[in-house]
Amino acid sequence: MKTKIMNILHHPPAYEAYRNSPRPEINWDTPDGNWVGIWGYDWSDVIGNEVLKITDEFEYEVWQPDLIADKIYSHRFENGLVHKLFPAKTVRRIYGIKIVYEILSNELIKSILEESNNGQVVLHINSVVNYLNYQIIKNNNMPFLAEFHSKSTIPSIEKKKIRKNILANFYYRSVDSVLKNKKIYFVYNNSHNHEELFKYNPIAIDRIFMGVSFNEWTPMDKTDAKKFFGINNETKVLSMASRFSSLKQIDRIINTVKKLNQRYNFKLLIAGHGEKKYEKYLKNTSSRLTGQGKLAFTGYLTGKEMLRLYQASDLFISASTSEGGPVSVIKALACETPVMCTRVGGVDDIMAEHNAGILVDPFDYNQW
Repeated sequence: MKTKIMNILHHPPAYEAYRNSPRPEINWDTPDGNWVGIWGYDWSDVIGNEVLKITDEFEYEVWQPDLIADKIYSHRFENGLVHKLFPAKTVRRIYGIKIVYEILSNELIKSILEESNNGQVVLHINSVVNYLNYQIIKNNNMPFLAEFHSKSTIPSIEKKKIRKNILANFYYRSVDSVLKNKKIYFVYNNSHNHEELFKYNPIAIDRIFMGVSFNEWTPMDKTDAKKFFGINNETKVLSMASRFSSLKQIDRIINTVKKLNQRYNFKLLIAGHGEKKYEKYLKNTSSRLTGQGKLAFTGYLTGKEMLRLYQASDLFISASTSEGGPVSVIKALACETPVMCTRVGGVDDIMAEHNAGILVDPFDYNQW
């Protein structure tokens, strides 16, 4: 029997982000008149596809909580990769002195326990700090692979931080305590605090990194690239490209460029989509800049449009507090575009080594 790898996504499908798009090819109607679906290109699907390309030693499944699903939905792709959707709910819990809302799927957790009795299974967990993954780890003794995408997600560090919500440290103490009793294979992408991972007595620790094709992401004359967006060559183009989430700190960049408004001739292009509430907030807070022609939301860009965004930019900005690369910065560097990037992913080590771009603290807004 083959070992089964189960890559656990801790977020539901991005239905809201695709609200104006057709359904994915794989979809089902639900009894309440809604529908659920699988696109098949979440990052976990991409990893699974690559694993299945190079070896037939494993079975590979992607498990995902779904706030719309009324039961477990499953699809097997031609290459053998399986993607499952599990009924999930939003739960209200106390996080120190705050009330927060988290995703929880009891059906997913129960199914993991059942799988562990059916054969050799390895869990692939994307972060251990979020509530769903914490519940999964706490409730079973299976070996698992854990990814760390940011310097700010290691519980042994988080539990010692001085913060306004000091009682939140008790949550990180609990996570830290649970991890020390588990069999973990750690994967990390930056050098900031990897020594902290050794405190958990892991099975092993490896560093991995992502890349892009330098044949596809190439520079071009900025004048021609700016014309693509209807911008003259004298205007400095600042750009961002990411999922719209508070983790990306897009609002902080908007507030920063407001301070430059009267002194410089620039235009900030923001590409992407995401959480509807956050997107509405971003557009409200930037309405004045938008009215002055100094900011524009381009929507979700792919292919040639995305390439032109990098090529047109005089400065590409990544202000996130948690990243896996970010790949967007690597694409900008491939296009020979100057970059300002927060020190949270893995590309910042390479940028520092080669003196490529400006690195800033993710929370030092005066430095920005």
